[in-house]
Amino acid sequence: MNEILAWALISGLLFLIFLTTLLWGLIKKRTYVLTVSLLSLLILFGTASRFVYLLASKSYQRISVMFTPRTGDEIYSALFGNTNHKCLRVLHHADQVIPKIDYAIRLYVETCPDELSRILQRHPFKVEKQSTQGWMPSAPSVNNDWFKPQSLGDSIWVFTYNLDEYGNGQTIYSSLDSTKAFCIDVLD
Repeated sequence: MNEILAWALISGLLFLIFLTTLLWGLIKKRTYVLTVSLLSLLILFGTASRFVYLLASKSYQRISVMFTPRTGDEIYSALFGNTNHKCLRVLHHADQVIPKIDYAIRLYVETCPDELSRILQRHPFKVEKQSTQGWMPSAPSVNNDWFKPQSLGDSIWVFTYNLDEYGNGQTIYSSLDSTKAFCIDVLD
């Protein structure tokens, strides 16, 4: 940022020198002053080009960092906080990039009972044991081939936390032994 500011100040100073010498050369009709004016204009083009280049490259770097997709571990930490358990492994993930267009954040994790217990203590979840025989999740259809809570077994635990009446909240589909889980987080 300091480098950009320095180049902007140098360019501004050279512009003032250019205008001053140009006006003085035209008023006094002195060719050597006009030559100095043109020389300062050429240097101004160089410093202004450097300023624009630095501004564009630093802006691009910041914008590209903002739009870099999060990893599965980053998404998990954002939703459930940092974990001390080594048993956690995010197998698949789908981030909610644009609210209202992207329905939800979806995670498929391999975990352990202690870690699942930790994340379930964050909110007052309602728990229900359901059979997956011919069962369809209540969430809208998703276009991920990997998001299939039915793959957790014949029966699963469904933990539901509703943040409000608009459908915001979390749903966790867990295997009975709490070693694999699918998580849906909706915040519109």
